[in-house]
Amino acid sequence: MKRGRYLMLLASACAMEAGFIALAVLGNFEQRVVEFTGLYLGTSIFYLIGCFVIRRFDAKHSGPRLIAFIWICGLVFRFTVLPLSPDLSEDLNRYRWHGKVQASGSNPYSAAPGDPRLAELRDATWSQVNRKDLPSVYGPVTEWVFAVWYRAVAAVQPDALRQVWWFKIPFALLELGVALGVMRLLAAAGKPCTWLLIYLWSPLVVVEFWAQGHNDTLALAFVVAAVASALADRWKWAFASLAMAALSKFWPVILYPFFLLRREDGRWILRWKQALASLPLIALVVAPYWDGLQNVPELLEGFLGGWRNNDSLYGVISQSAGGNVDLGAGGVTLYLAAALALLWLLQRPLIESVKWATVVLLFFSANCFPWYLSWFLPFLAVSPNAALLLWTALVSLAYHVLIGYSASGVWEYSDEFRLFEYLPVYGLLLASAVSCLSLKARRKRNPGAAEKT
Repeated sequence: MKRGRYLMLLASACAMEAGFIALAVLGNFEQRVVEFTGLYLGTSIFYLIGCFVIRRFDAKHSGPRLIAFIWICGLVFRFTVLPLSPDLSEDLNRYRWHGKVQASGSNPYSAAPGDPRLAELRDATWSQVNRKDLPSVYGPVTEWVFAVWYRAVAAVQPDALRQVWWFKIPFALLELGVALGVMRLLAAAGKPCTWLLIYLWSPLVVVEFWAQGHNDTLALAFVVAAVASALADRWKWAFASLAMAALSKFWPVILYPFFLLRREDGRWILRWKQALASLPLIALVVAPYWDGLQNVPELLEGFLGGWRNNDSLYGVISQSAGGNVDLGAGGVTLYLAAALALLWLLQRPLIESVKWATVVLLFFSANCFPWYLSWFLPFLAVSPNAALLLWTALVSLAYHVLIGYSASGVWEYSDEFRLFEYLPVYGLLLASAVSCLSLKARRKRNPGAAEKT
């Protein structure tokens, strides 16, 4: 049986690498969305098989050789797609633009790319810089990285178009830091280190960070560090890391209540001193951008409710509000706040709380781009859930929007594709919840019989 499981893992890894090689050969994903989606889904099938198999390894069989095998495969997957151009989105052009703006002495929060004052900075990448009407919606820590990395890349690579590809590198390397952090979380939670496969082999991570180069790994690395520090009872480091996460990409701010006030050993503990200790660090990071940061709340308001991209519950609630954007966004905000408050009141273990808080945020969000699912993936490795793993595969269907966009310039999601993506996820979550409640009810009625089952 043990040998059979090893062979299944090896077969899954080989099939996945074949999928990644096919993606590398495919080249421009934007122009071949159908082929890309098919290859991604096919690769994800073997990934899900690998997740299923690794969960069934006994701890005594989870030795260094198996861990090394998982790492080697994960690295091979990543370097297979690294040479690809980031074609599925224009984000890296925007990253480089922000770095160039700062190198010129301007504040990316004060002026949008289309501002005439920045006209002299336009070059061969200008047509690919997205949302030219908006200043930065990235956090100050991310802007620091853009500024430093642009200067480094510009010093060795004069070609503007080639500089864009190099903006993948810092975020790809940070992704490996996230993987190391997942190993810390697994050890702290007493789970087999081989469960790292759930994170390390994920096609979502490989494609979105190593082929496409999205910057979410920066915030994610800090979130993982915050949770790991909290589990080690190093709360000042936990709050410092959480602050840096929220200043990288603003969404981690929703996690503060789960760190700040917790019930432990029958009593409530408020860690306000540890939280306030990070204020000097926050001030240091924010200071260079202070003059333009007043624009951020308005931009975030538009992002949370003004635009819709691959949303699920947000669309349902918005439609029930009769299409009134303000009313719909207000209703979603109330539902989201209530769901997060309920989750906080349940006082689940910190890893569970962070995972489900992130999932709830994405369910209610007006924008749920495929790479956003990486926000909960490190914690899914510690506490696996079949529905969420399935979602990381089905989310590739969201890229169907590029077909119409390439043909007509219209950015519009199909309701049918959203149903294909979300219905299996919500259905599996509901079935799992019903099964769990049924089991608890049986245990309550007849503890002995439930135990035997």
